Amino acid sequence: PDSNNLEDYITRSAQGPQIEKPKHIFLIVSESYANWPLLDKYKNLHIADGMRSVIEEQDTAYCPTFLPNGGSTVSAVTGIVTGLADANLYLTTMPESFGAPYPTSIAPQMKALGYDTTMWYAGPATWERIEPFVLAQGFDHFHGRGSMPQDATGSVWGVDDEYLYQAVLEGVDPAKDSFNVILNVSNHSPFNVDLSSKGFEPQKVIDGLPEEAKGDTELVNQLGHFWYADREMAKFIKTVKEKYPASLVLVVGDHAERYNIDKTPNIYERYGVPFIITGKGVTPNLMIPKAAGSQIDIAPTILEMIAPKGFKYMSIGSSLTRHNTMGVNYAVWFTRDYYGEADIYPLQPIPINANGGAEPMDELEMQIYCDTVRSISWWLPKYGNILDESLMEAKK
Repeated sequence: PDSNNLEDYITRSAQGPQIEKPKHIFLIVSESYANWPLLDKYKNLHIADGMRSVIEEQDTAYCPTFLPNGGSTVSAVTGIVTGLADANLYLTTMPESFGAPYPTSIAPQMKALGYDTTMWYAGPATWERIEPFVLAQGFDHFHGRGSMPQDATGSVWGVDDEYLYQAVLEGVDPAKDSFNVILNVSNHSPFNVDLSSKGFEPQKVIDGLPEEAKGDTELVNQLGHFWYADREMAKFIKTVKEKYPASLVLVVGDHAERYNIDKTPNIYERYGVPFIITGKGVTPNLMIPKAAGSQIDIAPTILEMIAPKGFKYMSIGSSLTRHNTMGVNYAVWFTRDYYGEADIYPLQPIPINANGGAEPMDELEMQIYCDTVRSISWWLPKYGNILDESLMEAKK
């Protein structure tokens, strides 16, 4: 369009539902749930067996080339809630974030489809102003630490994952269509979950470690917390499918970068998080073969899966079930075949598969995508939807 209204460029029309509209949607944003433990080379660690089993089911689709919005939990929250990429703005402190939802925000668009929207967080409502922020961005409800079982164990960050999932399962209203974002915290320092009482067998992990790491008790404890988060997530998904069979569950790590077996991991293993979709109507090939993306692509992926044909929505990202083949965040970019640093000009693509076989990529297209996503995500919160250079002068 020839317009100075940014919304004209980010308005999309849904192509029509790909699955039957789910009664309940659960989007799990899992603390430090990196993608590398799901790679075949690390399966002998047995810390991701729960989600491995989910991925193997015929009602599950999995994208292994997915990026977090940033290197912190708050970046994931802002990216998923607002649909805006990390553009070096701290959205939870900006007055503009509390005046009205951004046009790309997920909750109002899910509400337009008839969903009651809730954020479930294991920790305190005061963390990063999360409660007022998500409510200002259109969520109907917020439940934090105060809504969790009062006898729940946990850490300074919040309750152990099993109690968060218990609260969600008990709190969902079966009579209402619901969209639920669930943010857990257990896989985070101080790593004080009582793993032995949860059934963790450290020797299984130790047996899968390289010789130089077998005596690293701190690493084993950290990996045990990944095991716990993975197990509880898989248990929750199993229970949801039994209790609410007409449901959709999506899983994404909030970020990676916490710890790796490889002390010098490549960009793919260091930054990547999984994106998993499971539930009624989902098939392993729901996402396109070359799907890749980042957390700003979650909302359009959901909307393109369930919205009626012609439903209008706004998004900077796009659906992995339709045509999205690239993702970018504050530092790096991914495609299904390549990765690289986002701030190197020209881009320097590195093959994910060192054995070759990848098709050549369009480096200029990726460069334009990186610049565009960041530019729009910076302009919209600071200056609104009107494209007018004089607005920058007025705010100086």
